[in-house]
Amino acid sequence: MNDTPRLTSVVFRLNKERLESLKELSKATRIRQSEYLREAISDLLEKYEERLEDA
Repeated sequence: MNDTPRLTSVVFRLNKERLESLKELSKATRIRQSEYLREAISDLLEKYEERLEDA
């Protein structure tokens, strides 16, 4: 049985220059753009973890 959590799609807008940079990084490292975005969101939520607990 697969223990990987199910993922949900999210749609958002991104500055064109940021998107191009993300695409270049992804191409250079062969790591999917979505992986980088999930990592960035996880890092952000970890950074503000205490604030979320207080809410």
